[in-house]
Amino acid sequence: MSRLVLIVFAAAASLALAGGVHAAQPSLYATYSPNCTFTWTGDNSASVTSVPPGTYDVVITTPFAFGNGNASCLYVQFHLTGPGLDLGTDLGQGDAEIEQHTVTLQPNATYTVQDDGRPAQTRKTFTTGSSGTASSGGSAGSGSSSSSGKVTGTPSVDIAGSGVLPFRGALDAIVWKSGRLTLAKADKPVTALPAGRYTFAVDDESKTAGFTVRRAGRPAVTLTTPKYVGNHSDTLILVAGHWSFASPGGPTHAFTVRA
Repeated sequence: MSRLVLIVFAAAASLALAGGVHAAQPSLYATYSPNCTFTWTGDNSASVTSVPPGTYDVVITTPFAFGNGNASCLYVQFHLTGPGLDLGTDLGQGDAEIEQHTVTLQPNATYTVQDDGRPAQTRKTFTTGSSGTASSGGSAGSGSSSSSGKVTGTPSVDIAGSGVLPFRGALDAIVWKSGRLTLAKADKPVTALPAGRYTFAVDDESKTAGFTVRRAGRPAVTLTTPKYVGNHSDTLILVAGHWSFASPGGPTHAFTVRA
């Protein structure tokens, strides 16, 4: 079975929040406000409604970690969907302030971006042209079209959190065809982990089961849905406490995260 490999570049930590975050390649920015809505802009700071197809960095930022209780929501529910793409994050359930994802936008396509906690207030659509070189920009505008697909591109990199909790490596998550779930690190079943950032590399082989991760007392984070089949990776911040993984409606598997 194949596995997605996450390469975390130390240079990513040098991205600065002051004056806006700018990545090395053309980027799209979801910049949140404390009311849990966001602007959707390009490198030129204009609202994005149309871009050339190609590879982009998607940067999601909040002015502070929403988990501290000073925002209108405990965490964001950013969601970008469209042909070949289904990208979502909650910024480590409100523990992080920034994430960067690399995605590939297909030509002649329509994509939808929204916060699932406030879809009516945040939903925007943008399109891609038939050809051209990837670049950020566009004119103001929004819409209500939506589509869905499989995740493409590289997994998330929690940049701001890199100075808070260390990156601990990859966890091998499998959703077997039978619906059984396993989670391992270095081929050993996960029962306890030190606090840190982990990449959940999910190999989902089931058409009826998915993979969620949950910290006790918090909502579950969905890594793959019951209908999804394929490989998907996400980097999550695991803080000390009681955690579990499960498939929606299935048995819960507990593990502990140590301080």
